[in-house]
Amino acid sequence: MVSKRRLGASLLLVGLAFVGAFHAVLAVAYDTGLASVGAGLAGLSVLTLVVVNLPTLGDG
Repeated sequence: MVSKRRLGASLLLVGLAFVGAFHAVLAVAYDTGLASVGAGLAGLSVLTLVVVNLPTLGDG
């Protein structure tokens, strides 16, 4: 069973990953040179999402 705290953290991290990916795509489209910031945010969010849900993956 997933706790409410883990579910909340997962939803927050999924939102941050989406924002980071969207920022990276728009930075490339408008050539601002800040695509690495968006990609870094998306990558860090996905990595943290895996770490937060790692104990849940072991229960299966």
